[in-house]
Amino acid sequence: MDVNGGRRGGLLLAAVAVIGVLVVVLAVRGQEPDPPPAPKDVGSLDATATPSQRPSQRPSEPPSQQSAQDPVGPASAQPLGPSSPVSISVPRIDVSSEVITLGTTDDGILEVPQPGPDLDKAAWFDKSPTPGQPGPAIIEGHVSTKEGGPSVFFDLARLRPGDDITVQRQDGTTVTFEVYAVRTFAKDKFPTQLVYGGDLSTPTLRLITCSNFDASIGHHTGNLVVFSKLTDVHD
Repeated sequence: MDVNGGRRGGLLLAAVAVIGVLVVVLAVRGQEPDPPPAPKDVGSLDATATPSQRPSQRPSEPPSQQSAQDPVGPASAQPLGPSSPVSISVPRIDVSSEVITLGTTDDGILEVPQPGPDLDKAAWFDKSPTPGQPGPAIIEGHVSTKEGGPSVFFDLARLRPGDDITVQRQDGTTVTFEVYAVRTFAKDKFPTQLVYGGDLSTPTLRLITCSNFDASIGHHTGNLVVFSKLTDVHD
């Protein structure tokens, strides 16, 4: 992968045109009969605020209308070059998963983990930066499946500002991200630019799964997005 900012920005903007299908595809693999409750929006999309400074949300505007930019601010950790993620750990919700790599199908639809040995693994979207590179890295995962019940991101809604997400990269480095916001969006109003765009110079990470299961129609109607920023790098 090229670390050139212009090229990376171009790839992200091109990907945004087809990424909206994620909000539908993550829900079409069957659903757990007893899904987690609808998550609450917490934190502020101001990535420079400390957890104690972050309100649950800005009362003057709904979460979906907040800024699509991740403020640059003082960096807690320097950006890295490209290296694919191999595993992810989220201690608060006891998640420890291998990370597979997925792209888009021939029809331009974002791939998701399929039935088989990779179904319940987290997946990095290969048109996004690798975790630690400038820009928003995207890691997705099922909330539940017919085949196995609760999946890798079943408890993602429990994350709160200040929680850590650790990703092991192929080059041997370990990068740690701090959660600063959790948001739920209706699938038919998914803010693609907010989630997949924003500041392309700051290393950030988004975790995405489905939410808001509607028993009357048999699938989820929302997407849960966890926003986090790079805070530490270890060899």
